Formats: sequence, C-alpha cells, structure tokens
Amino acid sequence: MFVGRKTEQLELKNFLSGRGQAALVYGRRRIGKTSLIKHVISASDDSCFMFFEAIEGSYESNLMSFTRLTAQKLDVPLGSYPDFLSLFSFIAASGKALVIIIDEYQYLKLSRKEYSVDSEFKQIIDNIPSGIKLILSGSYITIMKELLAEENPLFGRFSLIMNLKELNYLESQEFYSNKSNYEKVCFYSVFGGCPYILEHIDPDASLEENIVSLLVNENSVARSYIEYVLFKETGKAHTLNEVLSALGNSKKRYSQIESELNMKSNGLLSTYLKQLIDMNLITTSAPINKRDDKKKVSYMIKDNLVRFYYAYIFKNRSLIQNLTVSDFLASYIRPSLNTFISYRFEGIVMDYLRQNASSIENEPVLNIGSYWYDDPSTRTNGEFDVVVQYASHYSVYEVKFYSKPMSKAEIEKEVGKIRRIKELAPVKIGFVSAAGFEVQNSDYIYLTSDDIYQPNHR
Repeated sequence: MFVGRKTEQLELKNFLSGRGQAALVYGRRRIGKTSLIKHVISASDDSCFMFFEAIEGSYESNLMSFTRLTAQKLDVPLGSYPDFLSLFSFIAASGKALVIIIDEYQYLKLSRKEYSVDSEFKQIIDNIPSGIKLILSGSYITIMKELLAEENPLFGRFSLIMNLKELNYLESQEFYSNKSNYEKVCFYSVFGGCPYILEHIDPDASLEENIVSLLVNENSVARSYIEYVLFKETGKAHTLNEVLSALGNSKKRYSQIESELNMKSNGLLSTYLKQLIDMNLITTSAPINKRDDKKKVSYMIKDNLVRFYYAYIFKNRSLIQNLTVSDFLASYIRPSLNTFISYRFEGIVMDYLRQNASSIENEPVLNIGSYWYDDPSTRTNGEFDVVVQYASHYSVYEVKFYSKPMSKAEIEKEVGKIRRIKELAPVKIGFVSAAGFEVQNSDYIYLTSDDIYQPNHR
C-alpha cells in the first residue's frame, strides 16, 4: 500500500516532465525512497525506465550488473565497458528516451576513493542528452549529503533535491484507519511515520499488542530495524545508542547530555548530535522568545518510534528476557505510557498548528514553538510548550492527553497561570484535549483529537 507523499510525487513528476537532467533523492533506510520512485513511474511505460540497485561490492561488479541491465533494456548484445561514463555514452548514442534510477548510490561512491565516482557522474550528467534523465538515490545520509557540498564534483548538478522524511501524523493514520482519533494519537506517538514500520502494524490489534509484537519481542520488526539497520552507515552504533539513551523521553541541553555521558568537552558530542540531526532522528528546540540564548537550546529525539525504543526497550533488554511479557508491560511500560504519549501529542498539535494556525485566527503567523517565561509573582520560571506568535499577540495552547474530558476547574487553573505572565499580554488562550471538554465558552479556543485529524476544519 502506497500512502501520502503528495508533494514529493508532484515534485518527481515535474522533474520527469521538465528540463532538468538529474535528481537526488536521499533519506534514511526504509523511509520509502524506492517505493516513492517506483510509485511515480508505475503509471508510465516500463520500457522507458531502468532501475538499478547498487550493491555493497566492487566498482567492477556494479558496472557488470549495470551492463547486463542495459543489454536487456535496450535489447542489444552484452558489451564490455571500462567505466560507467563509457556505458552511459553508449546508452546516449542509442537515442532511446530513458529515465535511469541508480538506487543505493552510496555503495557505488564508496567503491572507489574520494570523489572518483562523483567526478565520473559529473561528466555523465554534463553530457546527458535531453531524452535521458538520471535519478541518484541513497540511504547513507551523510554520504549522500556530500554530493551537495561545494567542493564535490556533483555540486550544482541536480535540478531536484529531495530529503525524504517520515510520513506526518495525517498520512500515517491510513495504516490504522479503523481506529478512533484518540487511538490514532496513541499509535502515531509510539510508532511514528516510517512506512516500513507502519506496514507491519496490525490495525485490528490493540496498541499494547502491537507494542509487544513489534518492539518487545527480541526479533520483532521494529526492534530489529533500530538495532541492526538504523545505524549501519555510521559504524558508531554504540556511541549513538548512548546519546539517544541519555535523551530518552525528555529534552536536554548540551551540557546535561555531556555530563550524563561523562564525556570530555572536546566537541565529539557535537559531532554525534549533528549526525543524529542529519539522520532526522533528533532535533533542537529553543523558545521563540529566546532564539539567541544558547543556554536555552535543547535536544530531543524527533522520531517517535526511536524515542519509544530508547525510553522503554534499550535500557531494559535484559529485563525483557527475564520477565513475562505481561509483567514487563505492567511494571515498565503501562505506568508511564500515557505520559509518553502526552509529550508526543504536543508534537502532533504543533504540526497541526503549523498548517492551521493562520486560518484559526485569520491572521498570518510569525512563529510557532515554546515560550520561556518568568513569573515574578511566584518567583518561578518555565516554558509554555505550544505557543503561536502573531503580529498583534501570542496564543498560548495548553495541551492535555486525557482519557476523559478536561474539567472546567482545570481550564480556569491554566488560564490563571497564563494570565500571570504580563509580558505575554495581549494573549489569547487555547486548549487542546484529546478527549474533549466538560464545558466550552467563547473566551477560549478549543480543539480535540477529532479536530486535529480534520485538517483545515475551520
């Protein structure tokens, strides 16, 4: 089942029908790059496409495989070529209109030193006739991003550059569309938006049953994906595991992570964090009113599935082996699962507001994020997690993941807390409750999980 990616589909279709000669599509493993490309070309004439997947082997073995594919596709005798440049020259001379996809390009790049293969493909792209288009795809993000660096021979050669990321919460719901909107929040909070993982969800089973089958069992799909596939490109799985384990289900500042891992202040942590950011696994956040205050910058795990794994599975692997599944769930997951989901629900609400905040108040948005406040009346400080900044005011949203409607008393309590922060005035107040509200009045904005799963509902 192919789900979502409407923007990416359109971009690829425009590339195929436009003037550009080369495209770059990259993203971490199992995120859906190959599926996207094949889906876009599936409605076209198959004879116009060559799909080649490079292997983790020598340059010569990849060249031979590509030569066989060329002979089959062009219906010509098997030839012999010293390099890809010569082979592409032969393909160009055939006069046939083709879209050539080279998947897992990083293996081809790594088969020779430094920029050797990139230099060769620069010449290929520079000499491609108008009837041929080339798509390079790869899953080693750090290596594929090298192609975009100014010093790389392929710099400036791509008319389309696509960094493919997870499906959003609206797209992901298609894999468990039979669930209530409240349950959809739970599933997305735990399993995230990686299509490969979502395809293995049993929509007829409960959240806990899917957690067991996909994450708790030792050889389960999601657990194996994280433990054996995710960090294959880095060769530093142990260190990255430690960094992610330190973050868990929280957000922490650089100094806190450094201290917890007992790392020397030599810049190595910065390298690891950048690598995880490049892989779209973690992200940084800073209050919208403290963007330039480095002390307020925090790191957190961005990928929901990875976040769940490091919050519950990674540190408890030996316990899982010694306990029954029911005991592990009862003792180590169930007591804090609602809290885990509530943090992720804030992320879903933030995504919703990025798309809908301007229409909710009929005013352009300046910024969305958290807001750092100081409350002199109580001599306390802290953060409001979901705040929208407009030109004329701020709108502060209190987000609650409850199994029952939010009470009037709690609403009034939260209103009092927000009203005390005079620097926010004038301020509008919104509430997002997954299970709705006991009462509503016109003074505030109210949203439920049903609203969140109805985009542009206002």
